Amino acid sequence: MPEQVDFRFQFSTSSPYLPLLKYLSPKNKTLEFPRQKMIIWAIAAFWHPIACRWLGGFSESDLKSKARISIYQLQQQIIYLAQTFNLEQELENHLIVANSIDKVDTHLVSSPTHEDDDCLLENAFN
Repeated sequence: MPEQVDFRFQFSTSSPYLPLLKYLSPKNKTLEFPRQKMIIWAIAAFWHPIACRWLGGFSESDLKSKARISIYQLQQQIIYLAQTFNLEQELENHLIVANSIDKVDTHLVSSPTHEDDDCLLENAFN
């Protein structure tokens, strides 16, 4: 069994992010996706290539590939938010996302290239 890494968040009860923590709490049984996946998707979509650059040991080509994947994942998250809140028209008007907004990828941000990626912190949430 792989070694586990504990990762915790704590916020003040006056934090503007308190609704987020309540939403992601194990007490919420109505999440759209598995809680651990939601957390890692949100973190990894932006920070993964930066963390890999910081860690070292990746070629410039690998880092650029990871950055491209992250950009795609962030675009998918933007599309998901637009669809969830009926903002597709605004998204089209502002041309925020270069890809079509017909349908968001149902895996949101998962990518086969991340399955074996040593740098991705997904195992920390299993």
